[in-house]
Amino acid sequence: MMKLKEQFLNNVLLNGIQDMIYIMEVTSEGQFVYHFINLAVQKYAGLTTDIIGKTLHESLDDQKANFLYQKYQEAVLTKGCVVYEDLYPSPLGETRYGENVLTPLLDEENHCTHVVAVVKDITERKLAEQEAMRAREMLIEGKERYQSLFDYNLDGVIAIDEDGKIVTGNRSLELITGYTNQELIGVHYTSLVVEEDVESATKYFEVAINGILEEFRLRMNNKSGKTIELIVKFTPIIVNDQTVGIYAICKDMTEQIKIQNKYTESENKFEIIAQYSGDLITMLDHEGKITYVSPSYRDVLNFEAEEYIGKDFYYNVHPEDIASLLNSFEQSIQHGKPWVAQFRQKHQTMGWIWSELKGSPVYNYRQEFKQMVVLSRDISMRKNYEDKLKYFAYHDSLTGLPNRRYFNIQLKEALDAYETTGENFAVIIMDLDHFKTINDTFGHDVGDKAISEFSLRVGKKIRHSDTLARLGGDEFVLLLKERESMDDVVSVAEEIIEAVQVPWRVDNAEFITTTSIGITATAENQSNTYESLFKNADQALYEAKKAGGNQYFISV
Repeated sequence: MMKLKEQFLNNVLLNGIQDMIYIMEVTSEGQFVYHFINLAVQKYAGLTTDIIGKTLHESLDDQKANFLYQKYQEAVLTKGCVVYEDLYPSPLGETRYGENVLTPLLDEENHCTHVVAVVKDITERKLAEQEAMRAREMLIEGKERYQSLFDYNLDGVIAIDEDGKIVTGNRSLELITGYTNQELIGVHYTSLVVEEDVESATKYFEVAINGILEEFRLRMNNKSGKTIELIVKFTPIIVNDQTVGIYAICKDMTEQIKIQNKYTESENKFEIIAQYSGDLITMLDHEGKITYVSPSYRDVLNFEAEEYIGKDFYYNVHPEDIASLLNSFEQSIQHGKPWVAQFRQKHQTMGWIWSELKGSPVYNYRQEFKQMVVLSRDISMRKNYEDKLKYFAYHDSLTGLPNRRYFNIQLKEALDAYETTGENFAVIIMDLDHFKTINDTFGHDVGDKAISEFSLRVGKKIRHSDTLARLGGDEFVLLLKERESMDDVVSVAEEIIEAVQVPWRVDNAEFITTTSIGITATAENQSNTYESLFKNADQALYEAKKAGGNQYFISV
């Protein structure tokens, strides 16, 4: 009978209780040995009867065993129940919560022989508590967020009841209107609105009460009487599915609208300037693509403006000028400075025309390059005038030949080439024999024409690479480049002497004249300078004339 009773109790402990039950035997060495576990332990904690007879440290990892040992030791020492919550892994790999109740079993001498641990799974309850805690925290956080959103919103926020009375306002509203919150409570919102905008504000208020959100412009008078430009959005306040009022969110746009008006005014002025300006106005984006060209393109270049949109800024620019323009464009962006350049661009009917541009880079508030504003104009007439001035500065007006200034430049270049490459050259100075007699006999007009005729006769005997210049009066100088020998130079001098001997007919005057020539050339054993070459050639001319003229003389 007794045995049946024990079997019944074991069966109840093993199968009849859903909570996990551990019976731990307390050894004389103070260790806790597994004496009994029910099926719930095997089901929920994944432990098997293999642990029976083993200590905590033999069955569990050190961290878990140390923790449980402290709790069981507390039950032994206090001889009272110990209650605590703990985590335990399930056979499915989940982490679950358990509420543990440790009860010490005492013998007749009040010694603890066993500890019974009843572990109740409270995972669902803990998760529910955590969810409830999170919900409470979110609710509190939501209220705080709402209050912060209301109080610290940079836009003015007004809470208005369904009758149009102001309930409250935030701090930004005080800054916008100049009224304190207390001054506004109970006031009808339209009392703040400019009279001309009251009808519009009332219409949007009624629409918002019916659940339709709208955004609109509105003018309001602040406490000092100044008119404020606002963008207003009415949002219904809904409580228990009932609209009980309106939130009016007011963004002060006074300064922005002023700027916009100024911008619009500037834009209108720009359009007028662009429409009637004779200059070409071009806008380039950060990649150098054309985004705008003024209507003047049609008048100046005879091209339609649309042809340029989206093209590179050097579109229709002379190929020889593109590299220089690209470099100037990049330098302007890099250094943030305006740039000026002259270039040739295509006219639809006139071909290439000279233009001058002035470009100004534009940057945003981050100092990032955004666009380039370019003004350009036709400078063809100016360039032609400059070319004429340059021509007159370097050419003789009577013969059209280069003058002394131009010849000096050519001689310097020839000297530089001789110093670097050893390229020899010769200098010849010549004049007309008895030129004073021609002037005195036939007059200065015939004399001038004789000088021109002399330049033509000499010019026919030289190469394009040579330079013939008039020094003044009837004196000329000739630079012979790339000579192979002095014989070549002498051959040129002899041809010139022969050409000048041919009888002359100038207007009604007929006469015969000759020329004297002085020659010098570069040589390794002499000083080769501008001064020495001119001096030697001039001395040679003197010797030729001294010998009677109509001949050449070489200075070495």
